Amino acid sequence: MRRAPLSVTGLCSLAAFALGCGGSPAPLSPDTNATKDGGAESFAEVNPADVAELDGGGASANASTPAPAGDSTAAPSTPAPADECTPVGVDFEKRARPKLKDCYATGKKKDPNLQGTVKLTVDIDTLGKIKSIKIVEKTLPEPVAQCMLKVLKATPLPDANKCPGKSLTIPVTFPTPR
Repeated sequence: MRRAPLSVTGLCSLAAFALGCGGSPAPLSPDTNATKDGGAESFAEVNPADVAELDGGGASANASTPAPAGDSTAAPSTPAPADECTPVGVDFEKRARPKLKDCYATGKKKDPNLQGTVKLTVDIDTLGKIKSIKIVEKTLPEPVAQCMLKVLKATPLPDANKCPGKSLTIPVTFPTPR
C-alpha cells in the first residue's frame, strides 16, 4: 500500500502539537487510539488522511468513506486550557494605570507636547513569583519611563502564581489613542 506524501504544513502542525504539549504523551484510551480505517495508530506513524484534514484539503486517503459527524475517533479534541494569565495582566495594568497617568502628567508639566510609549515587562518565574520588572522599549523621556517602572514595582501582583514562567508586557502610550 502506498502512502501519500506529507505536506510541510502537516508536518509543522504535528511538530507544533507534539512540542506544545511538552513531556511524554499520555497513553491514549482504546476508543481514541483507532484510526478511521479501524487500525491502530501510534505517535511514530502518521495517517495521511488525518494530515489532509489538518491541512484543510478535504481530500483524504479514505475519501470514499467519510467519518460520521459525531465520530470521536476522527479527530480527538483536546480542550484548550483556560488562560488565567491574561486577566491577571489586565487587572494589574488597571490597578497601576492611575499612577502611570501621574508619571505622564509630571512629565507633561516640563514638556506640554509630551507623547510616546513605554513598554514594560514583568517576568514571572516558574514558581509564580515576580522575577523582574523592566523597561523593554521607550519613546518617552527617561524620567517618565523610570517613574512608570517604579509604579509597576510598587503595584502588587497577588495572582502572579497563575502565570508561572510567563512574561506580562504592559504597553503604555500617552496621550491615549482614541
